[in-house]
Formats: sequence, C-alpha cells, structure tokens
Amino acid sequence: MTDSASWEAALLELFGGGWTFAAAGPRKNDDWRRDVLSVMALKVNDPRKWRSINLAPQGPGGEAGPDEPFLVDWSLDEFESLLYTVGELSASQLLIALQGEHYQACNIPDFENRRERLFAYSEEILSRFGPEATYYTNVAQARENPNADLLNPDSEWNCLSNFTTDCGVIVVSGSEVGVFWAFFED
Repeated sequence: MTDSASWEAALLELFGGGWTFAAAGPRKNDDWRRDVLSVMALKVNDPRKWRSINLAPQGPGGEAGPDEPFLVDWSLDEFESLLYTVGELSASQLLIALQGEHYQACNIPDFENRRERLFAYSEEILSRFGPEATYYTNVAQARENPNADLLNPDSEWNCLSNFTTDCGVIVVSGSEVGVFWAFFED
C-alpha cells in the first residue's frame, strides 16, 4: 500500500502537467457510482487528505473548467452505460497513456526511456486501492475486451465532460474511489 509522499510523487509525475484531473474520495454509498459522481462533482475531499490535481481547462463556451470539470447530471444507469470494466494492467497502461497527445503513450516525449518509471508510478497510484479494486474506463476499445492493451488505444471515448474529448480511469475499492482523467479541447 502506498503512503502520502509516494502518492504525491506519482500523481505529480502522471497528472502534474496538461489538462488533467486526479482525485480520490470515500465510499459512502452502497452504489459506487454515487461515490464516483461525488468526486467528479467536487463534492467530497480525499478521505486521507492526500493531494488531488484538478487542471481541467475552461470549456469552449466558458462552461466547465476547474470548478466543474465533468458533466454529472446523468442517471446512474446512463453514467454506467458510458463506462467499461477493465483489468488492472489495462488501467495501469491507460494512466500512463493519458499523458500523451490523443491519450497515446507513443506521444509521450522520451517514452521508451521513461517507460519503466512511468509504470512504477502508475502501479503506485493503483496500489492505494488494494488488490480487490475494480477498474472502469470510457475507452470504447474496452467494451469488447476488458484486458485490451490501452497503452496506445486506437479507439473512441464516451465523453464525460463538455470538452472535445476526455479519457480516464475510475478505480473502486471497498473504502475509496479514484478518478483519473485527461481532457482535450480544440
């Protein structure tokens, strides 16, 4: 399990630049979707008081931005229909890919030389949620294959924001949820 300093180092490395969002929140409801939507709506704080990152851009019409990075007015079923279950390795790959242009690890500067370190940071982030965690993404490629290689996904995304595209990973454990996202705006 990770500690506060390791969490912060990993978060800053993977989400400290660009238009990104990385936050954790408590599990308060039987239905994890309510807890995730609370994190996305900025209604809860990290239960451990660890670092979060919210660098969402201002939306095209002045909407969204850091005060409202996600659309959160879906029904629970609508929200879940936009997400696909993925395995831990796919989630780890996508946490890295979110740094690259168009959510592609191949577009990360000097990726091959940084690959091992980036995977270590990704695994550090996911370790917070324990071995029983479940993972979700809005990458359509995962619809047919929950173990898809998401390091360089060739896919579409179900947008959860007002931005041109957005992509991310949701992590759910018995006591916490995490939302890790990147945004792109023309």
